[in-house]
Amino acid sequence: MPDPILLGYLFGGLLLMAVAGDLLVRGALGIGRAMGVSPLVAGIFIVGFGTSAPEMFISANAALSGSPGLAIGNIVGSNIANVLMVAAIPALLFTYRTGGAGQGRALFMLLLATFIWIGMTAIMPLDPVMGVCFLLVLVGYSGFSIFAARRDQIAGRGTGNEEAVTMNPPLWRAIFYAPLGIAGLIFASGFIITGGEGVARHFNVPDEWIGLTILALGTSLPEIGAGLAAAFRHRGDVVVGNVLGSNVFNLLGAGGLVALFGPFDVAPMFQRYDHWAMGASVVLLAILIMTRIKMGRLLGLLLLLLYALYIYGLVSGTNISALAQMVTG
Repeated sequence: MPDPILLGYLFGGLLLMAVAGDLLVRGALGIGRAMGVSPLVAGIFIVGFGTSAPEMFISANAALSGSPGLAIGNIVGSNIANVLMVAAIPALLFTYRTGGAGQGRALFMLLLATFIWIGMTAIMPLDPVMGVCFLLVLVGYSGFSIFAARRDQIAGRGTGNEEAVTMNPPLWRAIFYAPLGIAGLIFASGFIITGGEGVARHFNVPDEWIGLTILALGTSLPEIGAGLAAAFRHRGDVVVGNVLGSNVFNLLGAGGLVALFGPFDVAPMFQRYDHWAMGASVVLLAILIMTRIKMGRLLGLLLLLLYALYIYGLVSGTNISALAQMVTG
């Protein structure tokens, strides 16, 4: 049995992370609305960044602590969980339709970021040069999207995110929530790293597994909460937009921050299995969005089943690279 103090750090940190992430999102939305930020900018960038903040704090803290496996596992595992869980759980309760205004740009950026990450980490370590490139791409994408959003707003084309900016507290409370959420994320990330490393050492579990499972699920809680709230209001565009925005920020933002502290070699297990799973999940999400399919209980259960199969493959040591070589070879 692991040290109860370590378990307290781990699960207490995950709980604090969920609460702090929610406070940051709600505070950011309230401040954004008071400042006159457009619905699209607030819905995609403030919410997307806010729900990705846990991954950024966890990954940066893990890299600084000398645990790059936790950091990379958290990024990759969170992106898989966002597609197969965050998009699935709301569909179990409320039917929503994928596709919508502005999602095409975000989908293209996610596909590009995913396959650049997979390709570059297969041939070279994460290093500061790569980190700067990732962050510059994120800044460029954000600037272009803001420009496009304003152009759409002037042209009278709806963004589909109006409901997102109504889910916020009054300004005086938002000003209190935002810094409190940021402080909570900082403290929670330290607790989770301490607890995760301790539990991993006790069970001789690789850091990468902890990052891909416990940390990935824990840091996806804000996305799940935002998805449920959006689905309750029958805003499928916000559910999908949250997944797209969060995954882009995870790869380019959190991944860029981790790379700045490198160089870090990416463990071979990612190339053997997890990067394949992340790429397949993004392609599946693209198909769902491009077909504008209606997400209901059946598809929600199917996505959750796929996530369970991914976890089984992780635990059983599935090697997709070897299987692909056998088929092609």
